[in-house]
Amino acid sequence: MATTRSINTFIGTETLSEFYQRNNQPLPVDLLEDKPSRGHFNVKLSANIAKRTPYNRRDYYKVCLSNGEASGILHYNGEDIVLDRPCLIFTNPSVPASIEMTSPNSSRFYCLFDKRFIGGYLTPDVQYACALFNHNLPPVIPLNDEDKTRLHGYFAEQQALLTADYPYKWDMIRNLLILIIHEGIRLQQNGQPEKPPQRDKVVTQFFDLLNCQYPVASPENAVKLLTPSDYAARLHVHVNHLNSLIKKHTGKPTRAIIHEKIVFEARALLRNTDWNISEIAYALGFEYPSHFNRYFKQLTALTPHEYRTGTMTPPVPQL
Repeated sequence: MATTRSINTFIGTETLSEFYQRNNQPLPVDLLEDKPSRGHFNVKLSANIAKRTPYNRRDYYKVCLSNGEASGILHYNGEDIVLDRPCLIFTNPSVPASIEMTSPNSSRFYCLFDKRFIGGYLTPDVQYACALFNHNLPPVIPLNDEDKTRLHGYFAEQQALLTADYPYKWDMIRNLLILIIHEGIRLQQNGQPEKPPQRDKVVTQFFDLLNCQYPVASPENAVKLLTPSDYAARLHVHVNHLNSLIKKHTGKPTRAIIHEKIVFEARALLRNTDWNISEIAYALGFEYPSHFNRYFKQLTALTPHEYRTGTMTPPVPQL
């Protein structure tokens, strides 16, 4: 059960190095390299104590397996989600989050990894179906005892492989991670009557283009593609063909998918940075801040200033 709460402070982005420092853990060797070849991955069995982790964004991905023996709360993008049963938790790096354990004497597995470790191994449409990469999806997936036991085995095997001498252990670890991600997607989609349509090359390329523009790292690196026509031109297809494929694959118009991404990033920048509203407007590809103000208000019922300083966030109107 989730409840909405207000966020009025700017929220930082935690790096992998800061994560290890915060947890009083030595910095792994691969993070000391200038250009680590395989990316970073780690998995740990952590004792839950009654405390709350910092509420922030991250520059890394994190997956948690909670055994449900201790209760807690996931604070996620302004909502409080009660954790009172076994569950798999996928937290999107762009979404502010923290976990608060309200009862001690339990343990949970978690793994964390960066984009280099997983990049290129999951197609964009698979990413769209997982809360790790799609902020619109619920981050908590309830598990029954059979699911919990099976997933616990995957995490435990990853942990054992970390200290193994097998030369291809990182491939095995990555395959287990991909398996965990697919298990989460499958369990989240259980009970849905329709099967997702077979992926199309154009759909994959569209999501690849969409995802590579976000999150926005600085006002100088402005978003270039803002409309379905922009994406269609880059993909060398007619805009009507693109709209038809995206609607068939997601059930939503291309325009709605793009708007969701822009509005989500706008909210994140307004909450989590000290950029002024003009800088945010330019970073999101708007030629004039006044255009951004009208756009944001049309889709959220608030001006950017009202959203940044307000205490309540109304739901986004239907696109």
